[in-house]
Amino acid sequence: MYHNIDISPFKNKKTALVLSGGVVKAASWHLGVALALEEMGFVLKHNKSPHDVDHEISTYVGSSAGSLINLYFASGFKPIDIIDATINRKNAQTSLKAITYADMLSRKMPARHPFNFDFYNPFEGFPPLLKQMAKPLLSISGLFSTEGLNQYMQKNVIISQAFEDYASDLFVVATQLDHSRKVIFGKYNYPSPIHDSTAEYYTGVDVSLAVSASMSVPPFYAPFPIKNPRTSQVDFYIDGEIRETLSNHVAVDNKCELIISSWTHTPYHYHDEIGSLINYGLPAICMQAIYLMIQKKIVESRSKNILAKDVIDTVNDYMSSQNFSVKDRTKITSILERKLNYNPNIKFIDIHPDHSHYKLFFTNSFSLDPQKSKYIMTAGYKKTLEVFKKLE
Repeated sequence: MYHNIDISPFKNKKTALVLSGGVVKAASWHLGVALALEEMGFVLKHNKSPHDVDHEISTYVGSSAGSLINLYFASGFKPIDIIDATINRKNAQTSLKAITYADMLSRKMPARHPFNFDFYNPFEGFPPLLKQMAKPLLSISGLFSTEGLNQYMQKNVIISQAFEDYASDLFVVATQLDHSRKVIFGKYNYPSPIHDSTAEYYTGVDVSLAVSASMSVPPFYAPFPIKNPRTSQVDFYIDGEIRETLSNHVAVDNKCELIISSWTHTPYHYHDEIGSLINYGLPAICMQAIYLMIQKKIVESRSKNILAKDVIDTVNDYMSSQNFSVKDRTKITSILERKLNYNPNIKFIDIHPDHSHYKLFFTNSFSLDPQKSKYIMTAGYKKTLEVFKKLE
């Protein structure tokens, strides 16, 4: 027990850490969260971590930046070492090399076929001058590519390209560009989840390629190519959270009992000190729009779980009042749990910024500035302690 926080209720629970995307900002927040979890007594499982521990995080589910942070943990890097490399850069005591802008901003783009204007012309009917100005947009698939990050992972992070070689259960979520399919890369070939028949588990893909695909946020990053292990054709992938934010169902599929989720997409709420976002231009307005959409998806997911519990409890209360036998009540409850995709034995814990953390909203998502990273890490660290303290 650390910080006088009791985590004994979670003893020997199969635990998952689910990390969202959000570029550097989210990565910094996740590191603060993980450091607090470790100090409270949770062990981040890797190939050399101790066995037979009471509070082990053995499942990692990540999208975009969250997939990279989880890869660090699965490869044996401790949160404090990643933080040291991130903040102190060349003066860090750890041997881990920090990510640089050169890693993030690679211009090595995937091959493309010639554009067919006869089939698709998004500027049809536009004035000639506007057509000419917009035409260069059709020749690019993104400003940069994640190939530099792929090379960084191969040189500095991974212990193997095979998911099977990791002692922990590592899952990486990405979205197929040319299909309405979410793909979960990992070592297990589970069936599609009940709530989303278009989501599929893929095995046999290199770890660094899967993470690179998951981090390919359009339009900043171009879609990332991966050879499909089933068809041998090349599929292109974009950010893992396009279809669904926080793939908690992956942890559920992996039979986890405690699911800790970390995310940073908290929309801005009006503060007199700041005023309206209308005063801060298009970047702030677009970010707010994105955060609102993402938060809505998270809230809907949580609401479904709460509603399922409420329905089952209501039916149980009615059966009890009508003197249903224990056998019948148990059978009906089991059917409802299966139909509503609800498991009463799973505990969900969300760690995210409050609306009062408006300074975090305005922090540049792509900035590698050590002081900004430190501020976000500290916020994630404190919030984690606060959340677990309230659970006591």
